[in-house]
Amino acid sequence: MRRRKTISAVKSLIAPATTCLLAGAVLSALGVPSVFAWGWAVLAAAAALFIGMQLPDDARADAPGRALHREHVGSDVSRLAWAINLQTGTVNEAVTRRVRATLRRRLQRHGVDLDDERHGSEVEWLLGPGLWQRLNGRRTTTDDLRDALAAMERLVPATSPPLTTSPLTPSHTKDPA
Repeated sequence: MRRRKTISAVKSLIAPATTCLLAGAVLSALGVPSVFAWGWAVLAAAAALFIGMQLPDDARADAPGRALHREHVGSDVSRLAWAINLQTGTVNEAVTRRVRATLRRRLQRHGVDLDDERHGSEVEWLLGPGLWQRLNGRRTTTDDLRDALAAMERLVPATSPPLTTSPLTPSHTKDPA
């Protein structure tokens, strides 16, 4: 075991020693004074040593690398947030499309069909005056969006039929009568 560590330590010193000798010889051959040439050679060897060194306690030593060309995929929330322009008070088509779809589903649960003209008064009563037309208009504003979200909260999906017993009550304790 000790022999392996010694061999590995010697192998890790081969590159810095070679760098030192080559740098010193090249700089001396170029006419740099001997003291400066070998000084720079020692610095080059130290740099080679530090580049090749791995610290044993470094968590990055055996950690997998990150993918180089990872394609960023944004979330729906961030896309919708960028689709609301607070400076101009307008809302992008992506937001209004989703709001209209949600309102359409909520109204259908209440038995109101937006495509049927006979339900026009019910739509006005449930959503508010002119809201559906404003959501389908050219320029939807943030106030229209706030009104639509308030209407969605009022149109909470129909709940399931009420329970005859509490979900916390065990079924075997019910009175069969």
